[in-house]
Amino acid sequence: MALSSVWRCCVVLVLLLGTLSLGCERLQLQQILNTHTLSKLNEMGGRIPRQCVRERLSLKTKPLNLVKLSEGLPSQDRIQIVHQTLRHLTKIYSMNLGSVAWPRDKVETFRLLLNGQLGELEECVRKPGSVSRPRRNASIHKYFKKLRKFLKQKRFSYCAWEIIRAETRARLQQILFITAKIRREIQDFP
Repeated sequence: MALSSVWRCCVVLVLLLGTLSLGCERLQLQQILNTHTLSKLNEMGGRIPRQCVRERLSLKTKPLNLVKLSEGLPSQDRIQIVHQTLRHLTKIYSMNLGSVAWPRDKVETFRLLLNGQLGELEECVRKPGSVSRPRRNASIHKYFKKLRKFLKQKRFSYCAWEIIRAETRARLQQILFITAKIRREIQDFP
């Protein structure tokens, strides 16, 4: 049953990518994938368990505010911020998930959706005919480096992963807001 759920998600992803992927001007697919990714993340578990709240204090980083970071930037730079964030999230969820209590099929679906979002933005961050790499935002890089360090220091514990899941939820919600804003700006542009 778990495998069929993952396969269903893969088929939906492939169909969506094939039919809706019309370049950076159409961020509709990105928003659809992000909404599904958030939904899967929420299905993996509820709020941070009470026993893990105190451990959140040992995460020595302030929450990353992607919306504030992207304010006043051109659309292409905001897309770069979203891309970099998704790349780092994908990297984190490729780490040791042995201690999580989340259903494996939901975790795999979540990871597939993250990869789908990342893949959708690949053509947006690289301009056609260019071999340039996407620019890196130092504050995003430092934030995710601290999250990975936190996971390692806590030996990938159940509570550490729950804290990371809460941080992930906040970043995905911010991404949803940023992409909606970019879409509105593009639609309003004559």
